[in-house]
Amino acid sequence: MWSPRKTRAKTEGEPMKPILLIDFGSTYTKVTAVDVDGEALLGAAAAYTTVETDVTQGLENALAELRKKTGPLSFADRFACSSAAGGLRMIASGLVPELTAEAAKQASLGAGAKVLKTYSFQLTEDDAQEIGALKPDIFLLVGGTDGGNTQCIVHNAQVLAEISGDFPIVIAGNRTAARECQRILSGREVHLCENVMPKFGVLNIAPAQKEIREVFLRRIVRAKGLSKTDSLLSGILMPTPSAVMRAMELLSCGCAEEPGIGDLVAVDVGGATTDVYSVGEGAPTRAGTVCKGLPEPFVKRTVEGDIGMRYSVLGILEAAGPGKLSRLSGLPVPRVEALVRQLRAHTDLLPEGDPELEALDRALASCAIETAVTRHAGTVEEAYTLMGLTYVQTGKDLTPVTNLVVTGGSLIHTEKTKEIASHALFDPSHPMSLRPRAARVLVDRQYILSAMGLLAASYPACALRIMKKEIKVDGDSE
Repeated sequence: MWSPRKTRAKTEGEPMKPILLIDFGSTYTKVTAVDVDGEALLGAAAAYTTVETDVTQGLENALAELRKKTGPLSFADRFACSSAAGGLRMIASGLVPELTAEAAKQASLGAGAKVLKTYSFQLTEDDAQEIGALKPDIFLLVGGTDGGNTQCIVHNAQVLAEISGDFPIVIAGNRTAARECQRILSGREVHLCENVMPKFGVLNIAPAQKEIREVFLRRIVRAKGLSKTDSLLSGILMPTPSAVMRAMELLSCGCAEEPGIGDLVAVDVGGATTDVYSVGEGAPTRAGTVCKGLPEPFVKRTVEGDIGMRYSVLGILEAAGPGKLSRLSGLPVPRVEALVRQLRAHTDLLPEGDPELEALDRALASCAIETAVTRHAGTVEEAYTLMGLTYVQTGKDLTPVTNLVVTGGSLIHTEKTKEIASHALFDPSHPMSLRPRAARVLVDRQYILSAMGLLAASYPACALRIMKKEIKVDGDSE
């Protein structure tokens, strides 16, 4: 359960410029008040999101709770992000799985989306039925380098034209075929932007990400009922993961007025998914290593939709195995399996002093982090050539990263945060996984990352300094 932070008392007569930061979540609407003049958090509160009825009601409930902590405040600005009603749900299609299809997936994830499915090559009738059933918020259509293959993307546009539903389509493939695809899809909402892979092995995902966010603002926000809050807000809206990515990049790289902390890996363990972010080049650190596959984005996000503490708890059991959960929790395998089934059936169940559930939750969080970071990090394998032994790296080399940022209920409501977070680090028994070798654990116990990502758009230095004060090394006092 989300727990609001303690508030900072306001001194009478103290100059203040309060800013309100709102996160419309699937379960909770979270509000954070910040004084940008004093570069401090004033308070935070939360209330259940009421997207099924009137989303403004959940916001007003959260603001009422906030006023109890801070007193009445006159906000200079109000900014918001959202993952309500499933967040930004996308499907992408490309040509080759390891190339344009992967580029499409990276563009979608980097825009803050939840990628429901990625297709490669030509779409089939079965694919069309699946897409219609999934009802994405946006479809990203790519395929072919500029001047390369046009047949696949044109075929896929023809298939999409026959699918019922009014989801927008962003075309970011071979520029030679883009206009033809647009004509095929006439009558639907279509947006053209630059190719995500204009040349073989060259990524160009920023234009597609920008277009996806703009479509989210113009259309998806209205569809989810969030436009009802327009009169209350100065800036609306970006997907919550996009705000978190912005915060991560700022914390790592800094801004003109304030240096960042350097390369980092961040993990957010949720009830349904586990999100992992990395900021850094991820270039090989081992001599004699060559890279395979697409270049990695400097700021990378992955989402493990099958790894979560409640809705996706069966995914943790499948990925880690009951034996490992038993070893970490100290519970017998049959008891582990029974409790996991209980957690899946009752997703609102909290340990609340139950020693068995507390032990299992720690084990589940440890395995969620290990699985998610292992999937996010790169790998290296040995290859023998005429020149001798060579190492082939796929993905990012995160071994030199020394900052590990963690958040999520299972990590912030425990005294064993550092122990759980250590499962993100390099494991000698899996030497080919390029996870961080050693890192200090920084804990976002107040859930401020999305709020700071919003604040960063207008007040980057303030947002960075607040993060440096509030996201603490595990074990530091308040």
